[in-house]
Amino acid sequence: MSYSDKERYENEERSEVQKQILLDIAKRLPVYTWAASGAVRFCDRCQVIKPDRCHHCSLCEMVNNCIGFSNYKFFLLFLTYAMVYCVFIASTVLQYFIKFWAGELPNGHAKFHVLFLLFVALMFFVSLMFLFGYHCWLVAKNRSTLASSYLAK
Repeated sequence: MSYSDKERYENEERSEVQKQILLDIAKRLPVYTWAASGAVRFCDRCQVIKPDRCHHCSLCEMVNNCIGFSNYKFFLLFLTYAMVYCVFIASTVLQYFIKFWAGELPNGHAKFHVLFLLFVALMFFVSLMFLFGYHCWLVAKNRSTLASSYLAK
């Protein structure tokens, strides 16, 4: 908000007029996400209008886009690399699992470790695959998890 708009908003005591001031300011901005009541989203702590896909972040103590455009690529890359790593682990353990199934693996703790490692790698892969798929869908729709939670309300 400009200094004059902020001063006009702060000097006004009636909430209806404050809403109208915010609405007039928001009409000049490309804001598409509105509050459940139909009003402009406004941060009471920072005294600013919240842009789309933003919220008051408790870590940086300001209205920010902590999850979104600037770091979403790296989150998707993390999910991709984690899935590749799970496939790598499962594929390297698979030969020992086949030996275990055929009864060629010697007795000992290795049997439990092979079963456990293959099971965990596959379960992590399946979980990450669903999470990765959901976030790819969000990227295709040009949304984030924060934006989709506002649209669900």
